[in-house]
Amino acid sequence: MRAVLSNQILTFLNNRTSFFHSEEEIKLLLAQHLIATGLYDNTFIEYNVNCNLLPNYPWHNDKRISIDIVVQQNNCFIPIEIKFKTKSQTFPYHVFGSQTNVQLANQKAKNEGCYSFWKDVKRLEILKERFNLEHSGFVLLISNDSLYQTQPRQNVQYEPFSIHQNRQVVSGTVLNWNATRKAIKETRQQKFPPITLTNDYTISWQDMNLTDHKFILL
Repeated sequence: MRAVLSNQILTFLNNRTSFFHSEEEIKLLLAQHLIATGLYDNTFIEYNVNCNLLPNYPWHNDKRISIDIVVQQNNCFIPIEIKFKTKSQTFPYHVFGSQTNVQLANQKAKNEGCYSFWKDVKRLEILKERFNLEHSGFVLLISNDSLYQTQPRQNVQYEPFSIHQNRQVVSGTVLNWNATRKAIKETRQQKFPPITLTNDYTISWQDMNLTDHKFILL
């Protein structure tokens, strides 16, 4: 089932020729695409899991997890988390029949963007173990910001959370802020605690048919 779902997500991404406006739009369009296949008993959007159900969940400020999409086939569930990280970019759009331009936001905060990617990865590992899921979930990140694809300067604080092209992370790796140049604020350490990964991962950025846009599907 996971291989089939992976191919369906890739088809959705490779066939997309018009720009996305927001993370919410990606979520809704992908869910619509999956529903249209007719292969799943249910396709859930904003699937809620109370963090009280997850022992040793490291993000203590989270009361619940809201998973972007969960597909169900019989008793098999696969979660999908989605991230859309943008820099400023103008693209054409039609508003009530008239052509105009839309401006993507310049989100910045690349350090937290990288962290949030690995947080999603770890949350899916926790969910798989806690609920004995048959398959691992997916984390999809789409970005038009090429800085995410390049390795950061040595010893910058977010270096351990980098998602640069071809990065390999082995099972048991602990991702934590690098304090070599500057001490980590206690508030940041509490909000963004270390992440210990259970599985091996390789980051592979892939092209889209949208100017400057690439994606990771992990």
